[in-house]
Amino acid sequence: MNPTLSRPAWLLLARLGAVALILALWQAVVSAGLLPSMVPGIADVASAIVASLGNPLFWGALGRTLLAALAGWMIATVVGVVLGLLIGSVRFLDRSTSILIDFGRSFPVLALMPVVIMLLGSTTTMEIVVVSLSALWPVLVQTIYGARRQEAAVADTVAVFRIPAGLRFRRVLLPGAMPFIATGVRISSAISILVAVGVEVISQAPGIGRQITLMQQNQQWDVAFAYLFFTGLVGWGIAVGLQKIEDELLTWKRQMND
Repeated sequence: MNPTLSRPAWLLLARLGAVALILALWQAVVSAGLLPSMVPGIADVASAIVASLGNPLFWGALGRTLLAALAGWMIATVVGVVLGLLIGSVRFLDRSTSILIDFGRSFPVLALMPVVIMLLGSTTTMEIVVVSLSALWPVLVQTIYGARRQEAAVADTVAVFRIPAGLRFRRVLLPGAMPFIATGVRISSAISILVAVGVEVISQAPGIGRQITLMQQNQQWDVAFAYLFFTGLVGWGIAVGLQKIEDELLTWKRQMND
């Protein structure tokens, strides 16, 4: 390792090198004709990305998708954290709901789309409902795990000193569950973006997913790939932002691990 470069700099170079390698392989495969002719080259996609930046229709569609994804994600986060802390901290609820939790986390929520569309139509409200149901389970399950996980010594101390329920929640239960909650929230954020786009593709609700379908129908494959690129970029940006927030809020956890 070059001593003049720090570890973060080397990590950045390694990541950029991996991206460059993938793009080079993509272009090589396209140029060799190993993929269907509809798959565009890197230059075509890059040109479409630049053109999309000046397209108001694109920004409007992206805004609709983000609105539905973020609204559904926030609803799922609030409901999942509240229910997860309650279920995980009450032994009777934990045991009695375990089958329902396991069933719900395995159920394909997109299968409910025809029913939800009949009730709400192909609207943003319908999209928010489906996103909420899909993003709920990672938050709920992780919060339950976090609420269950208490050191025996801590639990004994709480019982011996008869610490009030409110203080126990603020000082023991919530801090102990926070690392698990943060993981569930990050996972659900990625699910929210993916489900929002998938719902728009299937139901043709307004948003970036519908625009991707329209571009494919018009055989504008470079634009469709550009829209997919922006979707992935948004999901990556949200994940990075949440990771930074988690690092700031859970500094004590990192110090303990060190």
